[in-house]
Amino acid sequence: MTSELVYANITSMMEDERRKQTEQKLIESGKAEFLKKGYVKANLRDLCKTAGVTTGAFYFSFANKEALLAAILDPVIADYERMCSMFAQREEEDPGTADDNERQMMEYLSAHRTEAVILMDQCAGSRYEMFRAQIKLQMQAAFTSYFTKFMGRKPDAELIRILVSMRLQGYMELIKGDYTVDERVRMSREIGIHADAGTAALIKYLNQEHEACRK
Repeated sequence: MTSELVYANITSMMEDERRKQTEQKLIESGKAEFLKKGYVKANLRDLCKTAGVTTGAFYFSFANKEALLAAILDPVIADYERMCSMFAQREEEDPGTADDNERQMMEYLSAHRTEAVILMDQCAGSRYEMFRAQIKLQMQAAFTSYFTKFMGRKPDAELIRILVSMRLQGYMELIKGDYTVDERVRMSREIGIHADAGTAALIKYLNQEHEACRK
């Protein structure tokens, strides 16, 4: 290999490394900007200033603001969906894995708190704005299936919607709160115990009311 080719390869590697560093600076700055202001109000000039790069450098790295948001959120969404699928299969095969699954999920969400809050609360105006609604629909389907199994009939849809909103809000409090991972795992388990007991009591009550109405 000639010295010219060696120099060209070294230069190319250095440029790639600088590009990666710039992208990472923009991603970190973007997280802070989206978390603070939300997607719509996030300002590219402020974002670039915080990252210490020019707007020209931004457009060299990302096509637009939503492309930056995608670089921040897509990896987390992919991991979340993969983990949910894996944990569901594990728990179906062995219910005893539930606590470990919960811990792993909480550890992951704790490590990606900023992304989780942006995704759930700060994405209005972007293509991710319906993600929270999709999560709620998935939870509503799971709740409905569970209640139906033990009631022999479908529960009131509005009741399920409210129960899901309460559960989701509880988990968001854990993610947003200034807690350690162990504290989040502990409280998540305690919320689950409370929810399980409450669900059993509610199903018993609904079945009694249903029987009373049939008499």
